[in-house]
Amino acid sequence: MDYSRASFALSFSCCWLALLCSTTSQAQTAPITANDADGDQIVDTIDVDDDNDGIPDNLEIDANGSDLDTDGDGIVNRLDLDSDNDGLLDWQESGAVISIDFSSVRIVGGRLLGDVGLNGLINRLESPADTGNLRYALVHSDADGIPDVIDLDADNDGQPDLLEAAVSPDLDADGDARIDAPPGTVGVDGILDVLQTTNDVTCCDVNGDGVDDPLPVNTDLADLPDFQDLDSDNDSTSDLVELGGRDADGDGRVDNFFDSSPVPDGMDDVLLRIPLTSTDINGNGVPDQLDPFAVGHVQPGETPDDLPMNPEDGEDSEADTTGEPELAPDSDSSGSQSPTNETDDSSAGNEPLEDSSVGLVQTGANASGCSIGGTSIDLLLPLLALLSIAVLGWRMTLRRVR
Repeated sequence: MDYSRASFALSFSCCWLALLCSTTSQAQTAPITANDADGDQIVDTIDVDDDNDGIPDNLEIDANGSDLDTDGDGIVNRLDLDSDNDGLLDWQESGAVISIDFSSVRIVGGRLLGDVGLNGLINRLESPADTGNLRYALVHSDADGIPDVIDLDADNDGQPDLLEAAVSPDLDADGDARIDAPPGTVGVDGILDVLQTTNDVTCCDVNGDGVDDPLPVNTDLADLPDFQDLDSDNDSTSDLVELGGRDADGDGRVDNFFDSSPVPDGMDDVLLRIPLTSTDINGNGVPDQLDPFAVGHVQPGETPDDLPMNPEDGEDSEADTTGEPELAPDSDSSGSQSPTNETDDSSAGNEPLEDSSVGLVQTGANASGCSIGGTSIDLLLPLLALLSIAVLGWRMTLRRVR
């Protein structure tokens, strides 16, 4: 058993679970004013994080110090809680929750709330206090140079983050991978009014079921949220392949990626014009990229045969006459081409599971109390955490006995 991966999966799940305990839909504890956009009682002129999204303002402006409005909704990034209008809040895409103990941080109306110093940045996010030095780096899940907070396809699996966040496709009528934001439909916080029960106060009913969704969708409940997960259902077949995309190199990311946007947005030009569409190969009503029981997908141009499935990539390729795992390139020059060679130095093109910040994950499990308001908790989350702990302990006990 790979204890490092099991430990990370458990820690990551518990980290999001601990964060859920601090998530609320209650109103701001301090009023938002024209001079204090986040209500933290630090005026914007000296506040280094004007909207309390956990991202310092100097990372949300251009090289000349001018404001950016990435999604064109009329709210500049430093005041916009969803800078790319993909339905995912900036703090969710920043990477902070992966690296930092969030037990003392609350989320209210899409903003982070916690003890702040004189500079207006939450103390938990910086070190030392009032220096503005973040304790984490903005995540670039697909290593394309565009941070997830403004990347419309953060993992480059061919499906826009908007759809992986369960936003209704009806909210993106023009198909640009952003929630449409006609004038007058977006509040001062940069979030579409239709996603908020109370404009600029509560947040956010992403899937339109009438209940706020405090955390991003994580179908397999095992590792990363779907928008950063190349295999959202953990069935060993990438989302890209299950969506009908071509993946010649088997890395789970779009081949021949090209983004010609004047301001790069992380979406492949071809897939913006001709989007991949979900299929339901077994007819159970669940899209294949979210269904661990959907089997039989093949690469475009290939046909299924009677050969066994490749256990490593889940593909039944005509070129694979044995069904044995295909050897991966020896990218780290270790001399091993085994698919189990986990030392391959190719993490720059893979999911951020092997990021150097993994060792910093803290769940806040020792924090006392748990205050929840207006939040629906999926009971599978705590059950998953308990089950993971039990299985891990049992395996370690067996190992000692042997």
